[in-house]
Amino acid sequence: MPDVQTQSVTDFAARLDDIRRQINLADGFTLRIGRDDTRFYFQIECWRKDAITGQFGYGYGGKAYLSPHATESELVATVFGLYKSYVEHEARETFTWQGRRVYGPHIDVNALWEVARRVDVRSARHEGDAP
Repeated sequence: MPDVQTQSVTDFAARLDDIRRQINLADGFTLRIGRDDTRFYFQIECWRKDAITGQFGYGYGGKAYLSPHATESELVATVFGLYKSYVEHEARETFTWQGRRVYGPHIDVNALWEVARRVDVRSARHEGDAP
């Protein structure tokens, strides 16, 4: 008789694989199912040209750790969120203005903090904003 916990993990892995088979992404994109010691996760993988090095290779998005209690809708929505985030990340890496990645996803949070009060608005300024 199979161990209940092992069977549960096996069933969950099968659920995730079934969902993966039902999802189509753009060419070059793959949905990965990974597992660390105790948890499964989804991750987007993409064959693309690296924006920094110019070399082709695989890029990997963030990981979303998954609960075996999640509904099918929650799991599919998780994949869509990862996919959107990956595409946005690539857009931020490749969009430049005056030769710089002004919306780059790797800008240091401390650098952003230093300019956070420099705003560009049409209407009245917020209290504390630099002139």
